Amino acid sequence: AAIKKAYRTKSLEYHPDKCSDDKDECQTKFIEVSTAYEVLSDAEKRKVYDQHGEEGLKEGHQSNEQAKAMFRQFFGREPDGNVRIIRRGGQMMFTEEGEPGPKEDIYGDTNVTELNKDLYNSQINDRIEPWIVQFYKPNNDASREVREEYVKFADTFKDFLNVASVNCRQQREVCSQASINDFPAVRWFGEDKGTPPEIFDEGALTAKNLGKWANTMMPDYTQLLQEKHELRKWLDNVKGPHIILFTDKSASPPMWKALSREFKNRTALATVPRCDKTGVFKPPLQREYDVRIPQVIRIDPLDETGKVTEKFTLTLKKESISLWLLKAIALGKKAGPQATFKELSKERLEAGDCGPSDSQFCFLWLKAGADPAVEEATRQLAQKYRTDPIKMMWANVELNPSILDAFSLHDSDATDFFVAYRAKRSRFKVHSGPLRFHELDAFVDGVINGGPLEQKLQVPKLEL
Repeated sequence: AAIKKAYRTKSLEYHPDKCSDDKDECQTKFIEVSTAYEVLSDAEKRKVYDQHGEEGLKEGHQSNEQAKAMFRQFFGREPDGNVRIIRRGGQMMFTEEGEPGPKEDIYGDTNVTELNKDLYNSQINDRIEPWIVQFYKPNNDASREVREEYVKFADTFKDFLNVASVNCRQQREVCSQASINDFPAVRWFGEDKGTPPEIFDEGALTAKNLGKWANTMMPDYTQLLQEKHELRKWLDNVKGPHIILFTDKSASPPMWKALSREFKNRTALATVPRCDKTGVFKPPLQREYDVRIPQVIRIDPLDETGKVTEKFTLTLKKESISLWLLKAIALGKKAGPQATFKELSKERLEAGDCGPSDSQFCFLWLKAGADPAVEEATRQLAQKYRTDPIKMMWANVELNPSILDAFSLHDSDATDFFVAYRAKRSRFKVHSGPLRFHELDAFVDGVINGGPLEQKLQVPKLEL
């Protein structure tokens, strides 16, 4: 233990980052200290010293791996090929013999980005987006054999993903810091620079296997939709523009995932998977909309299942869809705040919407079933009053009959009601007359302009 402690102290003293002497002198002293420690702590090395003396240790009787380990500790990088320790001018020095074979980059003029140290630090260590990187050696047969497949993969994913490579003969320090020991090695670097890379371990390094793996690794900010109630919940809870891809794939394809990351927090993207191109076995949402497969549409969230506002009619290329999405965002900004008419659910009540602390007016359509005319009227109301500090919501009274008791409507012969409700004051008023736009508009206008809410809630608070 005392020998080891003394070695650590001395090796740190002569390390190039700490040593104040001449660089070559520091290197000599570091080798002497390391050699002495190895001799004292290893019986085999003591035998070499006994047989060949000090010169035996200086002139290469140490194994190449031992010399490499000393080189790494001193220089902090991988050596170029084998390492010998030689005496020159009375001093011991490391010498790199160099690996045989080519060392030039092999991915020039392709869609693979060759990374040097500076690019690696800026694009990988300080990354803000995902990268897939192959570490290789051009003199390594396996590395050269996979070149064509890696280029093919890069050609396919060039618009969706950053595909790069590092030549470990030229960038030994980068590969050493990345702990790369076998070649070729492929790593996935996620968009969060604080997370460690993922290792490709999916069999042969082919374009097909890489594509499958990359698709599973790509972040997906889209919403998978299969049923109408899922669509309705998505429309109510996520700000638009609302864009849906109908695809025959079982999940979001790479292009759609890439777009979802690019337009995160600017658009709401969803995927309807497993659509039938033949139109024979359509899933529910494919039956709801008249779309070809694949198809991208923009929808208006006010309708019960969303009304198609626009269909993307060009070829499904990422660049074209990006421009189309930018146009949808611009149109949304020009139109002003998005009109909403959401379901009053238990979750929304618990979150505070129309709850005891909500000081805004809540206009509630209490409905027993589908009524296209009333739906159109409420849609127009939501559009007209979208900039006012009020809430337009609906609730199904067949699923939540207690809401009728709360508003003293349990004995009414009517099936649908329109109620103005001020939750913080527990006051409400029920609209009397036809549930059509002009009548409802006059009711809403009267309430928000000071019309009294004459009745008091019959329960301590609204519950569903």
